[in-house]
Amino acid sequence: MLKIDLQALNKPKIIYPALVILLIASVTFYVLKEKERSLRIYTQKQLTQTTEEKRIVEGKLVETVKAKDAVETELTSEKEKSLTLKKELEDKEQQIKVTLDRLEREITARKKAEAQLMITLKEKENLEVKVKNLKEAPTIELEKIVIKPGSVITGKITMVNKEYAFVVVNLGTQHNLKAGDILSVYRNDEFIGKVQIERAEEKMSAAAVLPDWQNVEFKESDIVKTI
Repeated sequence: MLKIDLQALNKPKIIYPALVILLIASVTFYVLKEKERSLRIYTQKQLTQTTEEKRIVEGKLVETVKAKDAVETELTSEKEKSLTLKKELEDKEQQIKVTLDRLEREITARKKAEAQLMITLKEKENLEVKVKNLKEAPTIELEKIVIKPGSVITGKITMVNKEYAFVVVNLGTQHNLKAGDILSVYRNDEFIGKVQIERAEEKMSAAAVLPDWQNVEFKESDIVKTI
């Protein structure tokens, strides 16, 4: 049979406050637990979001690094192309300079040759005038000078053109010279080379230096003799 502690029932002033405190503590604990759970959920969401953002940023960083590497590679390639083009340009400029220098030398040599030719032509004109005057003068019978076949004819070089490897000699058709004839060249009675007549005028001829003697430095006043 249940026994009721009537003495305990008569002590409500002690039990009720304890129950209230216990209830408040329970509610407080529950609220704190809920807050902790909510905070944990929020923190987990923030961590997940941050992790995703980190992954996206890292992906963009990788793409940026790849793009940077591609740009650097392209810049290196363009730099190499630029250096190659610069070298080609310098080579072309050097070739142009060499060509211009050669053309300038050729023009100078041609001008000298033309000047010498003008002098020679003027001398020829003066000689023709003298011959004409002699022809108009009273005729005087002179013994004919006959150049025997096989006899050696001696003359000299009057002009040298090193650029085109030819010389001008003071022998011509009146000395029985013609294109194709070969002359020996001497200096101080010593043989130094050969030239071949290319064009013969009356008192002068242009002769090309033969290949075997193109390294010889012929000079004006060198002696030439027919072979």
